[in-house]
Amino acid sequence: MKFKNSNSRILNSRTVSLLSLTLLLLLLPQCAKEEVKTENLTFNELKKETLSALKESQHKNAIKPLEAMVAQHSEKQEIGKYKLLLADSYFNTGDLPSAYQMYDHFTDFYPSDKHAEYATYQALRTKFYQTLRVDCDQTETEYAINLCKRYLKNGEYNKYQKDVEDIQYTCERKLIDKEVYVYNFYLRKKKFKSARNRLAYLKDNFLEKDANLNPRILFLEAKLAQKEKDSPTLTDKIEKLMDDYPESHFTRMAQRLTTKNRFVF
Repeated sequence: MKFKNSNSRILNSRTVSLLSLTLLLLLLPQCAKEEVKTENLTFNELKKETLSALKESQHKNAIKPLEAMVAQHSEKQEIGKYKLLLADSYFNTGDLPSAYQMYDHFTDFYPSDKHAEYATYQALRTKFYQTLRVDCDQTETEYAINLCKRYLKNGEYNKYQKDVEDIQYTCERKLIDKEVYVYNFYLRKKKFKSARNRLAYLKDNFLEKDANLNPRILFLEAKLAQKEKDSPTLTDKIEKLMDDYPESHFTRMAQRLTTKNRFVF
C-alpha cells in the first residue's frame, strides 16, 4: 500500500520520544509490583509464592519467600519440607555453599525424616562439586570423602549407594593425583628426600585401599631412581613391573626411562 503523504510513513522523532517516555512510566509501577515484599506476607502467602515459582521451575524466585518462611516461621510443623526446598533451590541456582548448609542442617534436625537420606546424599554432592583441581587445596575433597563414608556407614541408606561409592572413588583418586603432582614438583626441584616422603605417604595411605595403585608407585620409584642415577634400583623396578604388570602402561612408561627419549608425566 502506498501513502500519498511521505510524512505519514514515519512518526515525528519528538512524538516517538514522548511515546517511549510514556511507555516507560507505565511499565515502572508494574515492575515494582513484581518484587515480593516477603516481610509483609503470611505463611500461607509465602507458601503460595514459593509453590508458584517452583511450578515454573523458577528456583531463583523461590529463594526469597523460602528464606522468609524458614526465618520467620520455624515453629510450623511442616517447616522441614520448606527447608529442604530451600536447599534444593540453592543447589539448582548454583549456590553450593548455602545448599550444603541447608542439607546438613536438615539431616541434623530431622535424622528420622523420610528425606534424610536424600539430604545426606545432596550434602555430599554439593561438597563434591566444590572440589578443586589437583594443583589446588584438597580440603573440600577430603570433606566429601568423609561425607561419603558417613552415608555408606548408615545401614538404612542404600538408594544412592552406587553413586556415593563412585563419588568416593573419584575423590580418592583426586587425592592420589594431588600427591603425585607434589611428588613430581619435588622431583623437578631435585628435592629427592621430599619426593621419597611423598611416595611413602602414598603407599601408607592409599595402597591398601587400591591395589591398582601398585604399578603407578613402581613407576614413580623408577623415576626417582633414574633422577638419583641409581641404576640397580631402576633396573629392579622395571623388571618388577615387567613381571607383575606386563600389560600396564606404567610398565611401558618405565621402560622408556632407560632410553634417550624424554617423557613428561
